[in-house]
Amino acid sequence: MTQQTISAEIAIPSERAFSRVGAAGAFLGLLVYFASAVLHPGTPPHETRAAFEHYAREPYWGVIHLAELLGILLMSSAGLALSWRLRRGAAGVWAALGGAAMIVFAAVYAVFAAVDGVGVGVLVRRLAAAGSDNAVLFEAAFAVRQVEAGLFALQWFVFGVAAAMYTVAFLKTSSRGRWSSGMAVLSAFASIGTLAFAVVQAQTGFTATSMAFQTGLYLGVLWILALGIFLTRFPAGDVVSSAWFGSPP
Repeated sequence: MTQQTISAEIAIPSERAFSRVGAAGAFLGLLVYFASAVLHPGTPPHETRAAFEHYAREPYWGVIHLAELLGILLMSSAGLALSWRLRRGAAGVWAALGGAAMIVFAAVYAVFAAVDGVGVGVLVRRLAAAGSDNAVLFEAAFAVRQVEAGLFALQWFVFGVAAAMYTVAFLKTSSRGRWSSGMAVLSAFASIGTLAFAVVQAQTGFTATSMAFQTGLYLGVLWILALGIFLTRFPAGDVVSSAWFGSPP
């Protein structure tokens, strides 16, 4: 083996290590996100005046949204690890596109966290201090909320696109077994669920209808969980086991 070949191999990130980091990101990201979601005030966002009053009383509003962002960043790392895991052959093209979409998803969520966790938070506290009948401050907070609603639609639209890319990547793997086929099906459902919500959210904003479609986001959550399991069981190699239960390669 030549020195050049050795140097090239050293420069390539470890597939198993990347998969383990990605699996940890999936599990830890879900934990952090849902822990912060539990702390988030539960008033439905389309009940605007009641929601603003509730938000203004939350002393850790900014911290909660930073924690949510951390959860999203951790989950996005799992998507990048999956892209590296599926990089071979035709699957790699679609996995790379999925990874790029996951980066955009995390970036849009960062902007969303700034608008919701900082912009809305500052305005609703000023509104509470001035009195809820202050029409100017209320309209200002309501306007910023509409930017938040648009970002919320956009981020899940991009996530749905990423899941669609991973669907094709799993279908294009060189040797498909039950796990890769199952992940392809689950990726497709996650894409449909999140895209459906994104379209309704973009069309209606925060409404009772869009909140009903939020159930589609749970398919995305299930996909992240399954992704963590997949990366744990099959951290490296071209071939994915055809058995649901058994020794990973």
